[in-house]
Parts: sequence; structure tokens; C-alpha cells
Amino acid sequence: MKNKVFSILICSMLLLSACGANNADNSVNNETAGEAESSETQTTENNATAAETGEVLSNSLFSITMPADLEGVYEAEVEDQQITLYHKESRDAGYNGMAYTIWAREMPPEFYGGPYVKKGELTDADGKQYEVVLGYATEVQWDFETYTEMPEDFEKLYNTAEDVIANMTGVNGATFEYLAGTKGEDLYGDIVAKYQTALDEGWDASKLEENGMSPEFYSIGQTDGASGIGIAYYDTDKDGVDELFVGTLVDDELRGSIYDIYTMVDGEPALVASGTARNRFYVYSEGMIVNEYSSGALENGKLVYCMEPNSSELMYQWGTKIDAYTNEDQPWFISYMEDEWENVTEDEFNSREAASEDYTDLEFTALSDF
Repeated sequence: MKNKVFSILICSMLLLSACGANNADNSVNNETAGEAESSETQTTENNATAAETGEVLSNSLFSITMPADLEGVYEAEVEDQQITLYHKESRDAGYNGMAYTIWAREMPPEFYGGPYVKKGELTDADGKQYEVVLGYATEVQWDFETYTEMPEDFEKLYNTAEDVIANMTGVNGATFEYLAGTKGEDLYGDIVAKYQTALDEGWDASKLEENGMSPEFYSIGQTDGASGIGIAYYDTDKDGVDELFVGTLVDDELRGSIYDIYTMVDGEPALVASGTARNRFYVYSEGMIVNEYSSGALENGKLVYCMEPNSSELMYQWGTKIDAYTNEDQPWFISYMEDEWENVTEDEFNSREAASEDYTDLEFTALSDF
């Protein structure tokens, strides 16, 4: 039990540490956000709608330009591969005051996850590659005794992160590509092409399974062709890098269900899970994965997992099932360890079951459109 409780805490920390990144991303103005969506990878052209530019901060790999209207609001700590911005008033009051940090770390990095979101890639003059990440603090950084909420100028500094890093430039012969190595369409092209090949060559269910693909796509291909298979990219674990979800667009009650999941591990696509109509997946709130399964007329359940950055393993969180085979009179069960179930009341069951209305509605694109 200790190991499972620990895994739940780890998953919670992974997701909570991304909250700052999500808030910062949401604060970007519509024009800049639209550019990020439409660009496969953006270079260091001045594409943000920033105000008049101010101080330029540089280290041995890159430089950033701060908005002029923030002069006197921030302090900067410049290191060889990292620049960290602090709220000056908070630091003067004895608090840490960290707004965000931009770090070009060597690839592959020593660790993944934590409060860091990938924002692009940098290559120095010698061809050495770096992953550029945006990092946030996980605790309150301002004078919380004076301010119950983030001070206005702290928030203004905090919200510059996306524009600042989007306009970052390499120095000393280095080049920086904004959002390089983060977008699904750039990462999973070979995987998507494999599904098209399977359809074109008429792979049967067995051959699909041999290639790590759901056998469901055989029947879908027979009835609906490529238009019945959906492709979606979504950053589930909040590390800045998209996952790939392959599901069904067949017009029935299972439309939108996910059968195959892929993620990036050490820079390469990796299969996370492959299912069927009776063992399917959904993206749950807060970036978790729900596995809905059915084992006959009297048993069905929902198992909730967390995805870890740079890992193809799913970390079990909890599960619920209705199992009248085991207890016909009280068929409700809850689990916090895989394969260890506790018989509970219906109210307890309902309070813990992953509600389908909390599933994320992925924007699938038909394979036929690729």
C-alpha cells in the first residue's frame, strides 16, 4: 500500500507542477497563441505582440529581451545555460520572488518532469543539442502576508514568459527553434503513416496486434476505411510534449474512444497502451488516463492511470468496478492497488468513480485527411 500511495502522490505532484505552466500558457494573448498553434516550429523571428522592447539578457547560449515597461520590476540571475527572472519587490521583502526560469539543458536531460515545460530546442555552433524548458516555482513566491493574491506587477512579469521565450535567440553561433520537438505532427509522422500502410495493405487483426496496434482497426478499416480512424495530439502529462492518440470515428456509441496511445521516450515514439472496444481508453481530467473495460454481462470497470514524462509506463491511481459475479447483492468495488479490491457501498462507489463528463474531448482528425 505504501508504494501505491507514494505513486499517487508522485502523479499528483507531476500534474500540480504543471499548473503554473498552464496558467502562463493561458495568459498569452490570442494572436501569439494562434501563431503557436499554426506553426510547426517557430524560429526566433519577432512574432510576438510585445510592447516596446527593453533590456537584453544573455548567457553563453541564448539571449532574451524583456519588455521595457517591466524595468525596475524584475531582477535577473544569468548563468551559463539558464536565466531566471525574479520579482524585485518580493525579493526585497525577503521572499524568493521567482517568476520563471528559462533553461537550455543538454539532451538527453538527466531527468524529466517536475515544474518544467519543453518550449523548443537549441543547437550550438558545434552541433550540440539542448532542450529548452520553461520552469516555474511550485510554491508561493511573493509576500503572502501583505498580498492575498499575486501582486499585479508580479503577475505581469509572470505572464511575459511565453512571449519572452518565443522571441529568444541563440548567441555565439547557436540557433533556437521555438516549439521544436513538442508538436505531435512533427513527432509521430512515421507512426501515423504506419496506420495508413496497414489499411492500404489490408493487415488483419493478428498482424495489427503483432505490430503493437489495436485489432479493432481491422474491422473499422473494413467498414469505414481511413475516415473511421481518428488521430489526435494532446499533451497529457503536461511536460510540453504531445502524446499521440489513435481512436475510432465510427458513428456509434464508441465514437471518440481511444484504442492506441503513444508518447515520446528518449526522443523516440513509444507505445504506451493498446486496447479494444471492450478495453478502451479516455483522457481524464487533470491529464490522467481512464481505461474502461468490460468482462462479461455482470462486470465492468474504470481504471485510472497517470502518465509520467519520458516513460511508456502507466502509473496506477485507483479503480472502480461493478462485479456481480463476486457479490450479486453488493457489486460495487474500489481499488487503490491493482488487483486488490474492496467491497463498498453504492454511495462510496459513486463518489470515487471517474465521471465520463470529466473526460477530455480530443479533437480527432480522420486518418483520411493525412
